[in-house]
Amino acid sequence: MAKSFLNNNDYPRGIRNNNPGNIILTNENWQGKVPNSQNTDGKFEQFTELRYGIRAMIRNIISKVNKGNNTVTGLISVLSPAFENDTAGYVATVAKTLGISPTIAIELSQETLIALCKIIVTVENGQQYSKLITDSDYRDAIAILGVPLKKKAVAKGY
Repeated sequence: MAKSFLNNNDYPRGIRNNNPGNIILTNENWQGKVPNSQNTDGKFEQFTELRYGIRAMIRNIISKVNKGNNTVTGLISVLSPAFENDTAGYVATVAKTLGISPTIAIELSQETLIALCKIIVTVENGQQYSKLITDSDYRDAIAILGVPLKKKAVAKGY
């Protein structure tokens, strides 16, 4: 059964939009996206099911890393720009939680992507709400990702 928190005002914005990474509203034709004309948020994407929002977050991370933002500092700086967020604090939280330097290249393995998503979801929505998203939800998103992922290794560098 598909999990959805869409428009449930008991939850923070990212959760109630099924967009736990808080991806900004664009014209991108994400799989499972609520059409812009039906989007009730107006600033952030909304998805019909949670797995689609997680999928979009993972695809967004992969895209940013492949475009050269392949460190925690680079990635978080584009996902959470300083003009609207405490980017330095966000970078420090992600790097510390992953147990790596913020300047080490991120490897795009399934484990790394899920770990990154869990941290992002926690920062964006709060610890108590991040627990609403289970390992099964992340696996469901990976199953519909549409790109192959490496197994193992959280990060590599010297």
